[in-house]
Amino acid sequence: MNTVVYSASPLWIFLSTLLGLAFLLGLGVFALLFAVFNRKEKKAQRIFMGFLGLFLCAMGVLGLGVTALSILTGTQTATVLLDNKRVAKDNCGQDGGTCTRLVLETTAGPRSYDFTVEQRAFDATEKGACYRVTYYPNKSLLGLTNDTDLYVATEYVTRIEQMSRGECR
Repeated sequence: MNTVVYSASPLWIFLSTLLGLAFLLGLGVFALLFAVFNRKEKKAQRIFMGFLGLFLCAMGVLGLGVTALSILTGTQTATVLLDNKRVAKDNCGQDGGTCTRLVLETTAGPRSYDFTVEQRAFDATEKGACYRVTYYPNKSLLGLTNDTDLYVATEYVTRIEQMSRGECR
């Protein structure tokens, strides 16, 4: 069977993360430049902007490191049974707005997986079907993942293939 129902390049799935980190780094560099070259401001404000710029740059570099570690350590594959598809609404922003996530809730033996996917992957999958999902696991700051975890959640899905029902145990 092995019909590909969704496929995306690693660049595409990491694009929003990389753009967010680039914005963070840009903001940090701007704050540093402001602190160094804006001599009209008070010394305390320039020192504050310098520390803020350094902090933002450090967080951006740290985020890029964790993202690069996720990319470089490669993908994992799981053959899973799709138990449920749900639209999750999260609170986001200061104005009380909501953000929507499309989540595929799956299981493979004792392990549970939640894959946050794009609309086209969400629409192409069916409850009760068996899929082979290729994804980049989330990494911690030290690059550690626990292979004995019984719950895995990620938004970095690169491929979903439909499998025969017998391949899901």
